[in-house]
Amino acid sequence: MGRGQKVEYGQLRATVIEVATETVREHGSASLSIRKIAKKIGCAVGTIYNVFSNLDEIVMTVNSTTLSALQSRLLADTGQKEDALAALIGLGQSYVAFCRENFNLWSLVLEHKLAPGSTLPEWHQQQVDDLFLLVTRMAAPLVADDSERAERAARVLWAGLHGICALAMSGKLDVVHAESAEVLAESLVRNYLLGLRAEGMV
Repeated sequence: MGRGQKVEYGQLRATVIEVATETVREHGSASLSIRKIAKKIGCAVGTIYNVFSNLDEIVMTVNSTTLSALQSRLLADTGQKEDALAALIGLGQSYVAFCRENFNLWSLVLEHKLAPGSTLPEWHQQQVDDLFLLVTRMAAPLVADDSERAERAARVLWAGLHGICALAMSGKLDVVHAESAEVLAESLVRNYLLGLRAEGMV
């Protein structure tokens, strides 16, 4: 592949991801298809298949961009907080805000299922692991740098925050007469960590 072809290949991939991202952002994941992307770009469907093997690959690439944006947001919002508890509370607030601001894109990350026989790309799994590691490292000072306890705390907090956001995004918090997602997120982080402290784990 010559230099010109490489540039054209890269530009087309970038354009496909840009169009796919905006389509999901504006209309949700149900509106995403290779045929619609091709029509919006103004090219043949086969041209898309020259740079992406299938829709799953496009979705994984869009999701990768979303995960990178989430990690950058969490780092930016919590990086200046020296107190671990304050940082984790801030992380919860940032996570909720990101989900609200990127409702359709985050829904795609959570809800997309790969085609039968497909496996999650290693680079995508690494991004998920990096986000989990971020929470683990932030929790470590609160559990005397015990790695096993830090990982457990990260799992609980991550799962809890995900559950709160999932309920908020689906409009089901009102059904259980719950407070706002932000209030619930802070309560979850604060009370869970205070509970660990009461048990002598923090």
